[in-house]
Amino acid sequence: MAYCIVSLGNRQMVNARRSEFEIIQEILMLSRHGTKRTEILYQCNLSYTQLQKYLPFLIERDVVEEQHVKDNGNSTKVYKITQKGNLFLEDIGKALSHLS
Repeated sequence: MAYCIVSLGNRQMVNARRSEFEIIQEILMLSRHGTKRTEILYQCNLSYTQLQKYLPFLIERDVVEEQHVKDNGNSTKVYKITQKGNLFLEDIGKALSHLS
C-alpha cells in the first residue's frame, strides 16, 4: 500500500493512497539527475512489486531511460528522465494542481 505524507506546518499527516499519477510524478522528479533503482524504491516509498510495474512502464514509453554509468569501477544502472518525461511531468503537475 502506498501512502503520501503531507506536511502541515510542524505536523505530518499520512494521507490515504496516492494516485498512479502522483507515484509517476514522484519517480520522474527523483530521476531528474539520474537515480538508482533502490533510491527510487526507498525515496518514493514503493514496494518492489510497484517498482517492477512503474519503471518498465515509464521506460517503454520513453519517459525514463536506463543508463549504465561507472561507479567505483563497476557498471551501475541509473534511471534518468527524458525530454518527453520532462514535458509529461509538467503536464501531470498542472493536472494534479487542478484537482487539488
